[in-house]
Amino acid sequence: MTENRPSCPVETLSPPRAEQWTLHHALLDWLDGERDVAVSPGLDPDPPDAAVRGAFETLDAGGDRYTLAELEAMQSVLATYHHSPTWWEIERPRLERLLHRVSTVIERSRESCVADDCCTT
Repeated sequence: MTENRPSCPVETLSPPRAEQWTLHHALLDWLDGERDVAVSPGLDPDPPDAAVRGAFETLDAGGDRYTLAELEAMQSVLATYHHSPTWWEIERPRLERLLHRVSTVIERSRESCVADDCCTT
């Protein structure tokens, strides 16, 4: 018999407009494959394009609800660009704020998953 478990939550991420543009630009740059950045230790060096694309498409359409996989992909992309010595340095303060926001939402989502016994990551 198949166990019926609730699906993982979809979380809201609503950064200020300037941070949305930075996130949009970072995700689009990642998807276009123009990244010339070092990978951050401990994070996925190549987040799944499907998750990055899903996050980008949601953001591009004006949405603010993301799956845990999309949030983790965002976190990986943002952390990679945050530690980049390229022109992304000028965006570092915004990237840092975004990374903190995304990490906070991920932590909340994981706690919810554990409490609801809905998923594992």
